[in-house]
Amino acid sequence: MSVKLIAIDLDGTLLNSHHQVSDRIKTTIAEAKSRGIQVVLASGRPYAGIKQYLAELELNRREYFCISNNGSVVHQADTGEHLTEFLLDFKSYQELELLSRQIDISMHALANNAIFTANKKIGPYTVHESYLTQTPLIYCPVDEMNPNLSFTKIMLSGLPEQLSRAESKIPADFYQKYTLVKSTPFFLECLNLGANKGIAMQVIADKLNINYDEMMCIGDQNNDLPMFDYAKHKIAMGNAADAIKDKATFVTKSNDEDGVAVAIEKFIS
Repeated sequence: MSVKLIAIDLDGTLLNSHHQVSDRIKTTIAEAKSRGIQVVLASGRPYAGIKQYLAELELNRREYFCISNNGSVVHQADTGEHLTEFLLDFKSYQELELLSRQIDISMHALANNAIFTANKKIGPYTVHESYLTQTPLIYCPVDEMNPNLSFTKIMLSGLPEQLSRAESKIPADFYQKYTLVKSTPFFLECLNLGANKGIAMQVIADKLNINYDEMMCIGDQNNDLPMFDYAKHKIAMGNAADAIKDKATFVTKSNDEDGVAVAIEKFIS
């Protein structure tokens, strides 16, 4: 059965070390699209941080979709309109902000196309996230936050060793309330329990009447693992974490060696 949907992670997968899409990958994705394949960008970034790549790949059309915030939102690719969303409420924000102080780690939250932090000393990875995704950064104490906001995700961040220490202090019941996933060695993302890239990918597949045998996903980090449960063709990048490679049906080249193009060429030729 031929591939009809390809879900592709951005950082460390589609993008090389310079955050660019190579010409070879652009050509390969254009060929996939010409065959009627639905190409889905599936990222931990907010929609604002995905838009430029949708435009580069000419995926900013009504017939395409994308996944942001590690599966919290499925968007119409052209407008960013929410097709499906799995969000956190203000009570969750308060609980996770308190947790961040208890385990001594930086925290920020995404809502209303902005990044909010209650940390007076704003963490360097919060600043990095704002710059990388082109999302406004706002300092706001907890008692001044709008309680009517809904949050796409809340992120705990720090140096890898700091984040690992903080992670070890998270009470077990938090894993029953939220989806907690490490998207990089310096980000632990806290999502609605119903949110992950796999569920979001299945939302799109259901809309397009595409089944398991017709789906392919490509990723490099643990936040990409849920996609592997929903697609027959599970592709790990050459630079992927070991957990991704262990569950892959194919390991391609690295993100600096056009690994995405190599994988697509193999499975749609």
